[in-house]
Amino acid sequence: MVEHNNYQRTVFFRHTASFFCYISSYVTDIQEYFSLKSVNDKLVEENTNLKNRLEQLAAYREHYYLDSLEIQGDYIYYKAKIVNSSFNKTKNYLTLNRGNNDGIRSEMAVCSKDGVIGVVKNTSNHFSFIIPLINVNLRVSAKIKKNGYYGSLQWDGNDYRYSFLNDIPFHVNVEQGDTIVTSGHSSIFPEGELIGFVETVDRKTANFLSIKVKLATDFKRQSNVYIVAYRNQEEQKQLEQEGKNE
Repeated sequence: MVEHNNYQRTVFFRHTASFFCYISSYVTDIQEYFSLKSVNDKLVEENTNLKNRLEQLAAYREHYYLDSLEIQGDYIYYKAKIVNSSFNKTKNYLTLNRGNNDGIRSEMAVCSKDGVIGVVKNTSNHFSFIIPLINVNLRVSAKIKKNGYYGSLQWDGNDYRYSFLNDIPFHVNVEQGDTIVTSGHSSIFPEGELIGFVETVDRKTANFLSIKVKLATDFKRQSNVYIVAYRNQEEQKQLEQEGKNE
């Protein structure tokens, strides 16, 4: 019937073409889904290279009177992947697939595209053990971006989505939605790395505020991260230790 009737043949081929287009589109979607991992890995590598290049350009701008282009920035960025983690403890941890052989050492910062992750505590040849923001033993120097007032950020061991910024004077103007970033007052984190946003402000005492911060990082969705190395860390730590011992 299809072979000898023009109308039936036209209808048949139109529906057949539509069916195969649907199948082709479905197969393409599946292929794109399974290629997301490689695409994401490539983007992380490109972002890491861009961060390192920005550090070099920033250093060159500050030392523009020099002729050499070999100037290096204050920080080096390494890409890494989370291979193990915990979220339901008071002392949570992360394990990354980079270690001593990759130049990773203790007290390096760990961040992601979303914000601060934590700090490297221990390393082996091929892995790093990370203390994240959602560990009650970690304190991070953080500040309110809009006015520069800084204090100590520490998790209370409850909801992994929130932490608390302490030691902010009572008179400081802080509102819901204000951005919280790293202060740069340490030898670990660069200044201005995103931590989160003010959720609530509690005036419990007459001296300091208790600021609840919604973390920008969702620790249950993280995979690719950056390890950040401060080039002058040892020099700064040694000088500060000598000053304390005097």
